[in-house]
Amino acid sequence: MESLPEGRRHPLSFRPARQLLLLFASPAVKSAIMPGVTKTFARVAVPSPLKDPLLYRVPEEVRRALEIGMRVLVPLGKRKVTGVVVAFADKTSLENIRDVLEVLDQRPILDASLLELCQWIAKYYVAPLGEALATALPPHLRIESQRTVRRRNGDVAITGKLEMEILALLEKRKRISLKGLSQRFPGRGVYRTLGRLVSLGAVDIEEKLGSRRRVQGQETGPDLAATGFQAGPGFPPTNEQRLALESMEPNLTEGGFATYLLCGVTGSGKTEVYMRAMETVGKRNKRALMLVPEISLTPQLLDRLRERFSGQVAVLHSALSPADRYAQWWRIARGEATIVLGARSAIFAPVPDLGLIIVDEEHDPSYKQEEGLRYHARDLAVVRGKLLGCPVLLGSATPSVDSYHNARLGRYRLLQLASRVNEKPLPAVATVDLRKAMQCGPETSPLARPVAGFFSPPLIEALQENHRRGLQSLIFLNRRGFANFLQCRLCGFVVRCPHCSISLTFHRKEHSVFCHHCGFRKPATELCPQCAQPALGAMGFGTEKLEEELLRFLPAARVGRMDRDTTSKRGSQERLFRQWERGEIEVLVGTQMIAKGHDVAGVTLVGVIFADLSLNLPDFRAAERTFQLLLQVAGRAGRGNDPGKVIIQTFLPEHYTFSFAATHDYEGFFAAEIEFRRALNYPPFSRLVQLRLDGPDPRKVEHRAKGMGADLRQHIKDKGAPGIEVLGPAPAPIEKLRNRYRWQILLKGNRSPALLDLARTADALCPRGDVRLHVDVDPYNML
Repeated sequence: MESLPEGRRHPLSFRPARQLLLLFASPAVKSAIMPGVTKTFARVAVPSPLKDPLLYRVPEEVRRALEIGMRVLVPLGKRKVTGVVVAFADKTSLENIRDVLEVLDQRPILDASLLELCQWIAKYYVAPLGEALATALPPHLRIESQRTVRRRNGDVAITGKLEMEILALLEKRKRISLKGLSQRFPGRGVYRTLGRLVSLGAVDIEEKLGSRRRVQGQETGPDLAATGFQAGPGFPPTNEQRLALESMEPNLTEGGFATYLLCGVTGSGKTEVYMRAMETVGKRNKRALMLVPEISLTPQLLDRLRERFSGQVAVLHSALSPADRYAQWWRIARGEATIVLGARSAIFAPVPDLGLIIVDEEHDPSYKQEEGLRYHARDLAVVRGKLLGCPVLLGSATPSVDSYHNARLGRYRLLQLASRVNEKPLPAVATVDLRKAMQCGPETSPLARPVAGFFSPPLIEALQENHRRGLQSLIFLNRRGFANFLQCRLCGFVVRCPHCSISLTFHRKEHSVFCHHCGFRKPATELCPQCAQPALGAMGFGTEKLEEELLRFLPAARVGRMDRDTTSKRGSQERLFRQWERGEIEVLVGTQMIAKGHDVAGVTLVGVIFADLSLNLPDFRAAERTFQLLLQVAGRAGRGNDPGKVIIQTFLPEHYTFSFAATHDYEGFFAAEIEFRRALNYPPFSRLVQLRLDGPDPRKVEHRAKGMGADLRQHIKDKGAPGIEVLGPAPAPIEKLRNRYRWQILLKGNRSPALLDLARTADALCPRGDVRLHVDVDPYNML
């Protein structure tokens, strides 16, 4: 969430909750919070592209029981879907109003504050209210009928190409979901063709309501005052921790909204500050919600929370089984948990009497949702805190430039922890100039042999010495796989994904090539598809190759690897971390998931392989992200009794990112980076909205994008919206993804309302069809 120059109104300037809801709501929704409205009709937000809720008749037998915030089952076209009641009306001029089919809850499943939050989301992120509400509901509470196509027996006269393809597919599959069929034949008029096949008696379309659990125990849970809040003993606070807690004490003990930014170096005890703040609000019968960016951060943190707040902690994240997630969600809703810990989507957790929201590692881009509703969980934490009137605590060793800028302007209250606990020194950081240190020999390796030369002599010596001393080491490379791609040494052919405009990553263990974007996989071979010669070889590198290379000069070391490939199975990530924590893994190789939050006392050496990788991305935040990754991974070293050491390998040691990382100087980096942003009018001095169009036909997408760009420029000229730039359209850096071609337009400006109005205009300019428009307010992924 970007800020604006001093003197301008911030896009998240707040109004009282009731005024906010009235401001953002449609007339029908406004009537819901006005007195004297009967329950003859209900406005129901359903998960669809429709911007406004739909009107349904409420059967008389359920009118008394139905309340705003309850789920209902309603007809939508030929389907039945779950919707949420957001308003009531006593009359309408519309005819042929369909009935609510079933009330699914005994009491409101979304309280007033969560409904208000969803209203804000729909307005700010230019999204349908139904989509926002669907995002707030966990999957087990979203019921939708499934429509399945089944082949009928008998012969019919079919001449159309698509009709024959569908029937041939049904011969093999017997039946397939309507959604799956439309995805298999995108942009080819599947629904129209199916209508003809149904009329000919060739297929049947069956509808079945999706499985659902019986909702039990929706009654209010135990009262904290009655059951008694308890917290175990913690560590004695340092002077800096005590000062931070004293600064927050008025809001923690008496309530009231404020946003605090806790900027503490790695190992300074931010977690202890979090837990003492939780304890303070718990003593006045309030609850705390804590967000973490990655599931990998939860095992150790969960151990500490459960030890401190025994029996009072609930956890929400996607790695839980559906049954566990279901049980945890209802436990939270019933008020049985004092502390709720979760990843990004936990910002929607139905926590009653919420008195504190904590966002750990607030700078992390994982808080930004990149598919569907493109919200930022950190920003929603600030919004939810304002709506509830409770404090919000953002914590990081390397705050985002936007958040630190807000703190400098006084929008956030800055708290600092400048020293590690027990005055332990920060690790010494050395940079290795790869231009001088690397010995790049001729590239001659076939598929079966990797390319050497990833480790500089200083790093090799440090790893061997650390291993001799029985200490643990960490090797960081932000790229998984064995090699970037396979390329023919004779004709230059590169093995690419058939669905995306990127090369396939080679994974040696499975002997396959894999697309990390769409999931396409196929066996690897040395035979070139273009010249038919056995000349395909592995080019580039990844964590899998590093793991193998390590064993060449550390043959006796117990080496482990932590990346998406080794942690995809349920429980595998926690098992790896436990092995690492117990010292069963001596050298751990991994991607950015090893850089955050882990506190393992035996780690004394961190090596960063090719630190320039993230610095060269086409993104104005590239330097910021690189600096954050370096300081975060460096902070894993030296947390025990032995001092830490960090070796950063780079081709650009003179870049300010590396010079400030070497001295752990966040203030210096921020000063350099903020001037770069100011000079080019990038956030936080402006705001961005990304418009991305995609479709199966590249010519249609290009035509629509160019037309939209011209229309938006004309709109600015006609309406008079100074200070807004329309950049593009241009093909996206990854032009093809999952068989859809992508173009993008960037809207840039200083005035938030005008920028969002222009985004809504763009949304209205793109009718439904093969070409889809995705509006991303405050984008984080520019690829």
